[in-house]
Amino acid sequence: MSSKPVICFDISKNERFQISENYKMMHRKLKVNWNVEQNDAELRKERLARVKIFVIAGPQDRFTEDEFEVLKHYVEVQGGSLVVLLGEGGEPEFNTNVNFFLEQYGIYINGDTVVRPHYYKNFHPKECIVGGGVVCESMWRHLLKLDIEKVDFDFSDEKYKIHFQYPYGATLNVSEPANVLLTTGPVVYPFNRPLVGYFTNGKGGKILAVGSGYIWHDKYLQDKTNDVMFEYLIKLLGGDEITYSHLDFNDVELSDNKHFTDIGFLADMPKACLIDSIGTDMPTDFKQMFDMRLYGLSNRLLKDVMDTYEQLHVKYEPLKIIKPQFEIPLPNVQLATFPPIFSEPSAPPLELYDLDETFSGARSQLAHMTGQVLQALQSKEPQRRALNQRELENYIKECARITAIVDERQDMAAREILNIVARQIISYRPYAED
Repeated sequence: MSSKPVICFDISKNERFQISENYKMMHRKLKVNWNVEQNDAELRKERLARVKIFVIAGPQDRFTEDEFEVLKHYVEVQGGSLVVLLGEGGEPEFNTNVNFFLEQYGIYINGDTVVRPHYYKNFHPKECIVGGGVVCESMWRHLLKLDIEKVDFDFSDEKYKIHFQYPYGATLNVSEPANVLLTTGPVVYPFNRPLVGYFTNGKGGKILAVGSGYIWHDKYLQDKTNDVMFEYLIKLLGGDEITYSHLDFNDVELSDNKHFTDIGFLADMPKACLIDSIGTDMPTDFKQMFDMRLYGLSNRLLKDVMDTYEQLHVKYEPLKIIKPQFEIPLPNVQLATFPPIFSEPSAPPLELYDLDETFSGARSQLAHMTGQVLQALQSKEPQRRALNQRELENYIKECARITAIVDERQDMAAREILNIVARQIISYRPYAED
């Protein structure tokens, strides 16, 4: 039985982020110190009894009341750690009801989107790089000790030195008893809004709510800061060695959640000039000042137009399309291509061939071959005067090749070649006697 703690990823609610698809890199990191499992059935107390961290990453189905009771028992009684991740659009986009459970602990994931108004590293405005968003004092001091990117700003607060990626995410509403770990900072819209909410009951039960499931995606976990923050949060949820005090959240600056009107819709509405209304009686209902007939289509003037044709003694007929005539001189059509240019074949590499052997006749080649053998027999060296069997076979095969007695592709023994030559000589004798 393995002694490693268990971290379980829920896939029963058609989660958008799974360890087999989007969280492969996270899976490799967790396997070193954790037993990674998946849950594809309805949540039960017995199933979560041996789980240390339970992750719900982007659920796209709704939870039942019984399942919420199981999660509540898991956090408050069993002392487990629950991680909930969503994305931009919140509950309406994911078609889930996880906020019903999180609201009991002071956390609510909004249905908005976090954007960065100007380009910085990432091209898409929703792939935000947040600066100055680490508001938890202990977490900020821990990250500063590590080898991550730190950017110096001209602000008095040193928290603005840490940058992390927060892609395609939403903001949160966090209130007591929960606390804020990360915010959007002073650069990303909306300003100074919570991104990560954290709850602990002091008995081991913990809840971590993140507004972006892409923050641990394989593409963004490659970022050094995101990787370090992931390891820190897993260490926070997996043990009791990291604890927070009320001093860690004293200097948290949060802005109100403001809703903006639909500017595009308002831009299409008619605008009144206030100067023209001076000295006139304004109606109680301002809508009476708008002439909506300007935006309508009607045939009420068609009869007057046709009567005008009769008064002018002009024949009334429907309008026809006049084909345009272009009298602009055009040059002769010429193909915008060029004839192909074929390269000349290169000269044969004659230096690689023995020209005497290639172009000389059969008799010359036989004489040359026999001359080499006779020269070897007339040599003064005793070991060169007698040909060995292998050299003699090579001589016979080469002569057969020159005289085309056998095919070059055939590997025939010297005895067979001599047999063929002898048969041909015998076949000539009857003709010689005649």
